[in-house]
Amino acid sequence: MSRSLVYIDMAYTMEIVRQKQHPQFFEMRHAGGYFDRVWGVHPIADIAGKASREIEFIPFSERQTVVEGVAEMLPLPKFLLPLNFVWSQWRLLRRLRRLVEDEDVSLIYATDAYYAGLFGLILKRMTRRPQVVAVFANQDDLYAATGALAMPRLLPFRFLERMVARLVLSRADLVVAGNRNNLGFAVDNGARGATAIIPVAKNIEAVHLAAPESRGSPELLLARHGVAPGAHLMLFVGRLLRLKHPDEAVRAMARVIERRPEAVGLLAGSGPMQAELEALVDALGMRGRIHFLGHIDQAELARLAPNCITLSPLTGMALIESALGASPMVVFDRDWQAEFVEDGVNGFVVPFLDHRAMAERTLALIDDLALRDRMARAARARALEFADQERIHALERETYERLIAAQGR
Repeated sequence: MSRSLVYIDMAYTMEIVRQKQHPQFFEMRHAGGYFDRVWGVHPIADIAGKASREIEFIPFSERQTVVEGVAEMLPLPKFLLPLNFVWSQWRLLRRLRRLVEDEDVSLIYATDAYYAGLFGLILKRMTRRPQVVAVFANQDDLYAATGALAMPRLLPFRFLERMVARLVLSRADLVVAGNRNNLGFAVDNGARGATAIIPVAKNIEAVHLAAPESRGSPELLLARHGVAPGAHLMLFVGRLLRLKHPDEAVRAMARVIERRPEAVGLLAGSGPMQAELEALVDALGMRGRIHFLGHIDQAELARLAPNCITLSPLTGMALIESALGASPMVVFDRDWQAEFVEDGVNGFVVPFLDHRAMAERTLALIDDLALRDRMARAARARALEFADQERIHALERETYERLIAAQGR
């Protein structure tokens, strides 16, 4: 029987996926071939850099179309932004309603319990299709520790994000979490339907599964940034967002470099904190010692990771990618990270926001080659378990079959 999916996600536009050479980010939406047809929807792609003010349907493959909506369709003054936003999103919802009905779409899938989830809930009410909500972060823990909101531009108050999360999760037909920690957040915030844990590692590109020794050298990438061969490399991978705490990685890198001047820090990613982080690097006296790589493609990341120690204040799928490259990890004890990293086995787990402890554990890996090699092998072995694509697809198929059967579709 043919199955189809509307997949609502606000992480990357088509252009960013092309820049990163990361087609698996879209391809994995088919759940290993379970869904024959997918429409991937970014409701507000203009906020992520899309230039056009039009709703665009962009072919990704014969089986998938990317739909990029906008927050501001109309050329109105800024003080009318709320009206512009509501009008633009309503136009997108109406087009998607017609699509869902004309194509007899099986499921609506949203990748967060906030705006994507709310958008999906409205579409669910308009079309009477079941909705899946995915949870890939524990926002309660993050807010308690830092006061950071999940989507401050869209949901600028804590009471509002909590209200939306409870509304979305309590009305989802299925809540999918990437790990036990995130599932606990979902249940605490109102999830009362079916639940399942499905690892996020289905996004992994094939280049990360290759043996680290077969990947080639990152020499050209490092040379572009003036990094000399033989340096001890420390790597942060992720978007430069406050929720990811890249500033803590920068502070840890600086402390390591003070003790081991031949060490170098690398940040792979971009985001709204870049200017602030560059100023922090200057204030710490680390210009030319800590480098901003920007967006690097998946092949470059795969070549880089085996040569680095990964510093992860809070990372998602990129932590698995680094571990597949046999990169030993030093992570904060936050969210899912202590589920993936066993302290002293495939890396080190240090207290949340303790960049001094992160630096000390990184120095231990630099100073003890045998320890680093042992943890590198263990990191790769652990990541291969998490990235078992056949197991993940089997979990997805079983979960979706139960949901669709329960809906009588």
